[in-house]
Amino acid sequence: MKRKTIILCVTLIISAPATYYAALSVIFYSWLNAAEPDRWPTEKAAIWAGGSLILTIIFFSLFIYSVVSLLNTINSYINDKQQKT
Repeated sequence: MKRKTIILCVTLIISAPATYYAALSVIFYSWLNAAEPDRWPTEKAAIWAGGSLILTIIFFSLFIYSVVSLLNTINSYINDKQQKT
């Protein structure tokens, strides 16, 4: 249980900034297409923005999973401790 908690904490710490970075990338590539349509074709911007959106969804899902799993782990730890007393 200790190892699972450590892995979940590391995942939580890594997935938060990764989600933020990927979301900013979606906004950046969309903005780049709007600002410079001649130099940045729509097809290329769509591929990059779509890929960044997929990464955003993956990292955000991982973040939510880590939070929920950590809360469940803490809850079970508290329940076990209360049952022992």
